[in-house]
Amino acid sequence: MKKYKKIVFYGDSITKGTYTEEGAQTPMCIASPAYPEIVSKELEAENFINYGTNGISYSKASRIMTEAAFYNTVEKCELGDAIFVALGTNDYGTDVPLGDAGEEDGMTFFGAADFCLGKLKARSPDSDVFVLLPLPRLDQNKPNRVGFVLDDYRNALVSIAKKYGEIVIDGGKLPVDPASAADKRKYIFDGTHINEAGHRLLARFILDEIG
Repeated sequence: MKKYKKIVFYGDSITKGTYTEEGAQTPMCIASPAYPEIVSKELEAENFINYGTNGISYSKASRIMTEAAFYNTVEKCELGDAIFVALGTNDYGTDVPLGDAGEEDGMTFFGAADFCLGKLKARSPDSDVFVLLPLPRLDQNKPNRVGFVLDDYRNALVSIAKKYGEIVIDGGKLPVDPASAADKRKYIFDGTHINEAGHRLLARFILDEIG
């Protein structure tokens, strides 16, 4: 398995490690360790930084954490010889329009994701960029207010990542079923945020995918 000196992770609340404890109403817990730490240790990284931030999206059209959108920060973000980007579930959840392939407009998902992933490759062409697709969530097959399901955003990311020669990890295939009562108790109580057991599972899944 390839080793990296410095790994940087960009993502939303899931990357940060935020989750809802069983019986609670809101995601107030932080997994320790979250998957970025587990992955980095397994890859024997000398340094890793987790920039996971609750609520952020690729697109600045999201109605939550607009200023922190990756589109607004990617030109100055910290780089490593491996960069993981795990965003998209909030774009779906906050009804960001999908847009069209080839756009670079931060007000659509295609446009924002293309700009961000292209900018990472331009700024650090020798880095390995891993694009983690959104994980399973309970409502993923329900069209959002602009008419798209989560797979539409996943598929957009696949096409953009391939355009820039980046490595796709299909987080949608994580073996967790938010509709299963057993998996809800074990991994994903609120249907969206994985708990500490879920982070261990995700880390193993990522390592197997890139191994």
